[in-house]
Amino acid sequence: MSLPRVKRLTVMRHADARWNDPGTDDFARPLNRRGLSGAEAMARRLLELELVPDRLLASTARRAEQTADIVARELSLSVRHVQREDALYLASAADMLRLVQETGPRIAHLMVIAHNPGASHLVHLLVPRGGISTLTTAAVCSIVFEADDWRAIGPETVKEVQHHAPPSRLWGLLR
Repeated sequence: MSLPRVKRLTVMRHADARWNDPGTDDFARPLNRRGLSGAEAMARRLLELELVPDRLLASTARRAEQTADIVARELSLSVRHVQREDALYLASAADMLRLVQETGPRIAHLMVIAHNPGASHLVHLLVPRGGISTLTTAAVCSIVFEADDWRAIGPETVKEVQHHAPPSRLWGLLR
């Protein structure tokens, strides 16, 4: 079996979460109604674009896990393709990149669901001239690299970049 000659990394920021509940610590914050709708909309968009990963890595914070569960359900990913990763909670771009680079060579498309600022910084690190300053909640950036090993990905191997955010009209309907 030959290894894929390209790698695709899709970085997604978790969907919108509750923030004003003094009884809930940051790690346990759940998605709010807008977040649930945004995650579902983006998951459907990923399916339309045929951006279905071979493996999904998600932070273990509640809002990221909920986002990952919605994405996995909409993309019909089996449980064995979804991995919870404690190290993604509030990880820096460098830490996220190390996790990505540890991915096995048979995985052609890896999706990471994590938090800002790390998720946005990772996109900027890999696509410094991509014009993406920040990932809004539930937004995704999918990057194709000309590389047969995850350790070889970087700005110099980028072939294609797609950036998608939840539809803005969705936010207006939920306010």
